[in-house]
Amino acid sequence: MTTFLYLQRFANGAPAAMPFEVLIPILARHGKLGRGLYDTEVTFADGVAASATVIGGRVDGALCIGFERPCFDAPLRALVWDCMRELGCAAFDDALEMVYTPLHSATALAPAFAAACANGVRRVDSAQQLWPDQLETRLPAAPPPALAYRNANAHGLQLQLFDQSDAAAREVAIDLAIRPEACNPATLRVLRNLAARIDAAVGANPGYRPFYRFVHDASSQLFVESAPLAPLAHSATMVSPGPGLSAHRPGFVAAREIDAGARVEQRKLAAGVQDKYGIVLDGSGASINALSALLDKLHAWYLLERARQPDNAAFSSPLAASWAIRAGCYLGSVAAGQIGGQWGYVTRGQRRLQVVRTHRGRVCHPQQQVLDHIINGAHDSVARWYAQLAVSDASACARADDIASRIPQLCAALLGQGDEPLPLAAQLAREKLDYSVASLRHVDAWLGQLRQQGAAIAAQERERVVDAAGAYLGEVVRSNAPDPGQWQWMNYDDMVRAHPAFARQRRRARSFMGFLDSVESTAYPLATVDTLLADARAESLQTYARRLLPQAADERAGPLVPGDIEQCPADAAMELALDQVRNAIMKWRRSATPADYAAACADNPGWLGADSLAEIYRRQHLLLEKGMVVWASLVHANNALFSEGPHDMPALLAYSLERHFEARPHALQRIAQELFSYKGKEMPPALQHIAQYLASEQQRAQDVAVPQLLTTRRVMLSSILAIRKHLPADVMKGARFPVLTHPDTLCLMIAPRQFWPQELLGAWASGAMV
Repeated sequence: MTTFLYLQRFANGAPAAMPFEVLIPILARHGKLGRGLYDTEVTFADGVAASATVIGGRVDGALCIGFERPCFDAPLRALVWDCMRELGCAAFDDALEMVYTPLHSATALAPAFAAACANGVRRVDSAQQLWPDQLETRLPAAPPPALAYRNANAHGLQLQLFDQSDAAAREVAIDLAIRPEACNPATLRVLRNLAARIDAAVGANPGYRPFYRFVHDASSQLFVESAPLAPLAHSATMVSPGPGLSAHRPGFVAAREIDAGARVEQRKLAAGVQDKYGIVLDGSGASINALSALLDKLHAWYLLERARQPDNAAFSSPLAASWAIRAGCYLGSVAAGQIGGQWGYVTRGQRRLQVVRTHRGRVCHPQQQVLDHIINGAHDSVARWYAQLAVSDASACARADDIASRIPQLCAALLGQGDEPLPLAAQLAREKLDYSVASLRHVDAWLGQLRQQGAAIAAQERERVVDAAGAYLGEVVRSNAPDPGQWQWMNYDDMVRAHPAFARQRRRARSFMGFLDSVESTAYPLATVDTLLADARAESLQTYARRLLPQAADERAGPLVPGDIEQCPADAAMELALDQVRNAIMKWRRSATPADYAAACADNPGWLGADSLAEIYRRQHLLLEKGMVVWASLVHANNALFSEGPHDMPALLAYSLERHFEARPHALQRIAQELFSYKGKEMPPALQHIAQYLASEQQRAQDVAVPQLLTTRRVMLSSILAIRKHLPADVMKGARFPVLTHPDTLCLMIAPRQFWPQELLGAWASGAMV
C-alpha cells in the first residue's frame, strides 16, 4: 500500500494556508529541497519518506505537505513535531487511521473529516505521542518494486516505487487507501504529483502500464475529477471496488498471547500500586477512577521532568513510556472484562499495535490513552474516557454470559491452566494441543470418553467442557484461516442487538451464547461440541474444522511441484469481478427486507420429489443471507440449460474456497474440462470414484474432492440445481460463474445475476466466459 502522511492546518473546517517562510527552514533542516515537475519536493537521506511534496508557495502560503511512503520513525517524528509546534497543523494518514492535532492550538477539523477518523483524533503535546516506538511493533518490509527514470528533481529519488509489479505482463500498480473525507484540492494535488512521476517513469520504461487501485470508490472519483497539472503522456487504468463501495482492509485480529501478556502486566501493576501507594486496583470499572488520580500525579511529575529540559529539546520520558505500557494493559483488561471486548492487534503498514476491540466493534488504544493522560493531563483523563466507553460500547450480554471476552481463559482451562479441573482431564493429551487441526483428534477422543460417562458428568461440569472445548475449536479455526482477521468471536446478545433478525434464525441457548462471525458466514464451535457430547454419530471436531478450512495448514502437501494449475496466470479483472459480486451482496444484505429475499429466491416446482437437489429451495435464504461467494466452473449440465426453458436444471460444478482461484477461475475451468474429457472413457485409478458422476446426471456429488492427480489444491465437485432466474437471460451461456456456499449446507447456488457487475454480465453475454 502506498501510504501518505499529510500535514495541513485547518480553520473553520477547511484547509488554511501555513506561512511558507516558516515551513521551508523546518523542511531544510531535515532534507534537501528541490523542484519537481510542478511543485516543491523534499528528499530525505535518513529514510523519513520516499519524498515529500509541498503544495503552495511564498505568496499564498503552503496548503499541504504530503509524505509518500513515510517510515514512521524517529526522524519523521522530529520533523512532524517541529511542523505541528511551529505551524499549528494537524498530521494525518490518508486512511484517517492516525490523526493528530496540537493540544494547545485551535485546529477546527470538518465534522465529516473528524467523524471518519477510525480511532478518533488524538491531541498531542509532545513528539513522544506520535507513533510511539515503545507501544508499537515494527514488521519487516520487503523492498517494493520500482522503475528507474530521470527525476525532474535533481535531488530526488531516481526510482518510482510501486506496490506490485508483473514484469512478464509489464504492469505496475499503486494501491491507495485515501478516504474521501481526506480528499481536498491540496491532498489531491499531492496525488497528481505522484501521477506525474509515475507517468515519467512509465515513459522511461516503454511498454509498462500503470494501474491505480483505490480502496474507496468515492476517492477514485474525486481524484479523476480533480484539477490535472498537465496532460499525461501515457494512459493509466483506475481500479475501484465498484460504485459507492470500499474494498476490504485488514482489520482487528484477536490474539491470545496479547491477552495473556496484558493480564500479567495488569496483576503486576495492581500489586505494585498497592505495595507502594496503598491504592487498591481490583479490576472493577470503579478502579479506573483510582488509576486516573494516580495518572494525574504522574502528569505533575512529567511536567517537572520536562521543565528541566532545554527549550525545544526533543524530550521522551521513560517514566511515561513504562507507565503507558503497564497501566495501559490494566485499563484495556478492565475495559475488555467489564465493558466487553477482546485484546488483539491491528496492522498499519509496517507497524503492529496492541488494541482492545469492544463487542460493538470499536478499536481502542488503551496504552496510548494512558500516555496521553500522563503527557496532556486532565485534557485526556482515562476516567472520562472509560466512562464514555462504558456508555457507548457496553456489551448487551451479562458479564457472566460474555463468552467472547473469555476465550483465552477458556482455552487455558482446556490446557490445564484454569482454576478448576475439567472432568477426566487426565485422559486428555494436553501436550498435543498446539492449535493445529490435527490436535482436534485428541479433543475428539476425550469428548468420546466423556460421552460414555453420560449422566455421571454434572450439568455444570458439562457446561465448562462445552465452553473450554468449544473455545479451543473456534481458536483452531480462527488461527488456521488464510486471513487471521476473517473470524471474530461474537456474543449472541450482542449479535441480536446489532441484527434483531438473528433471533429468528437462532434461539438463545447456552451453546449459542458465543460463536464465530465473519463477513460471509457464522460458525458455532460451542454448539458443535455440545452436539458431539450428546451423539456419537455427530460430526467430529476435526471434520468440522476441515470443512471450514478447505486446506488446513497442517494438512497441506509439501512444496508444490510446478503444474498447470499452479502456473495459471492471475486475471485481475476476474479477481475484481468476484470482489464486486461480494460487495454488492454485502451491501444488499444490509438493507434487504423479507420481500427482497422472497424476490431473490425461486419457488420449488415440486417435480424434483425426493431428489437431494430440491434442498436448495429450502436453503436459498441461508445462502443469500450468509453465503460466501467463490468461483465455480461447469463440468457438465443438462442440455436443456443451454437454451430457454421453464425449468431449473441440474449441473455438476468444480469449485474451491482457496484464494488461489479468486483471480484464476480459468484454472478451475481447466480442471473441469480435464474431468469432462474422461466421460465415457477408461479413467485412471485415482479418478475412479468420480466416474459415476460423469457417467450419469442422476448421480449427485456432494463435495467430492478432486484428487491430486489433477491439482494439489483443494477443489471439490458438487451437483447443483441451476436456478434459471439467477442466470443472465435465464440461460447457461458460460462455463465460469460466481456461486454461494455456506458450511451449514452442502448446497451451492449460483449468485443471482442482480449482483453481477456490468463487465461480468457483458463477458457472459458475449461468450467470453465459455
